[in-house]
Amino acid sequence: MSTFSAALAEAAKKNGELLSTLAQTDHAAPALKQNKAYISDLQTQLDALDQELKELHAITEDERKDHLKYHDSTVKRLAHKLGGKKGTEKFVSKQEKEEREFLEAWQHEREAIGQREELAHALQYAQNEKRTLEDDGTRHNQAQIDLDKLYNAIFSGPTPDVPGEDQMESTVATCRDWYQQCQARQNAEKQVMDSVTKADMFLSTAMNDMNDALRMSTADMWGGGTMVDYLERDGLSRAQYSFTRAVAHINEAIRAQPALQPLSPVNIDQGHFISDVLFDNIFTDMAQHDRIQNSSLQLQQSARELKQQLPAQQQRVGDAGVQLKQASQSLEEARLELQRIRAEAFMRLGSGQTPWQADTNSDQGPPSYRA
Repeated sequence: MSTFSAALAEAAKKNGELLSTLAQTDHAAPALKQNKAYISDLQTQLDALDQELKELHAITEDERKDHLKYHDSTVKRLAHKLGGKKGTEKFVSKQEKEEREFLEAWQHEREAIGQREELAHALQYAQNEKRTLEDDGTRHNQAQIDLDKLYNAIFSGPTPDVPGEDQMESTVATCRDWYQQCQARQNAEKQVMDSVTKADMFLSTAMNDMNDALRMSTADMWGGGTMVDYLERDGLSRAQYSFTRAVAHINEAIRAQPALQPLSPVNIDQGHFISDVLFDNIFTDMAQHDRIQNSSLQLQQSARELKQQLPAQQQRVGDAGVQLKQASQSLEEARLELQRIRAEAFMRLGSGQTPWQADTNSDQGPPSYRA
């Protein structure tokens, strides 16, 4: 084999290695673009939430002070008692109002803290993924640079002496564009599926918390005592938090996939400290039990609605995966065909022939490619 033929053979081997690297890293560019947009969105949400947390904490502290002022004020209680029945009722009403406002402020702050923890975790994961994608992108870009240098040295400009080469280059470019579109679609559908799955998880947690509250409420009707009242209220508070997180995740999914439907509203009655604890009796216990049961039914309905949407989103992910696989196969087949055409041109040139010289007596052109 001549030195020139050996050089062509070596170039063909290098060509195959570079094409393999490109195939392994083609996903990096579209995935990195989506990853950066996702990180930017998460960071924006975190910045807004940090500001909201400062405001919520200030409100909670103000409400806590007001609540403790009325809860622990012996002087004011005595003054209202001296004012007779109306004075006592006014004091109790004011105390209940301050306690309700404090609990609402504290609940909002706790929900925001939980939401921030989730966002921070998601941001850290996305940043780690970004570094991996950037490494793959660097490998892809370097392989493309090396491949361009190799091809420019041999196939620079139109190559009419190598039938099918120019056409196959165009086919490869078209297949690559389609592959990247399919990759972006699959990434988006997977992200939507992740949000829907998280919403389903939080709804399941909310129903478990609601069941805990129902059990405490049942025990309370049988004389459970103050501790049971507190456990009942804690279960309701946890259920409210989990449902709020479920709503946030499904709304995030809907922004990316409008075919999804929002959750039906759920009113989780938190009860009233004064009437349910201080003035505890069988009638207030039964009334609260009915309210909890009603909230539980609303929660179950919302969970059923979400469960009904899961198969459709799973199908979207599956369809996107099938389409991506087909696009990947088409791109790989086009690359292999282009590589075959060029490798054959190398061998023909290396043997002293012009490309396709051996086929001059044939009416057939080079093999065709069907995407």
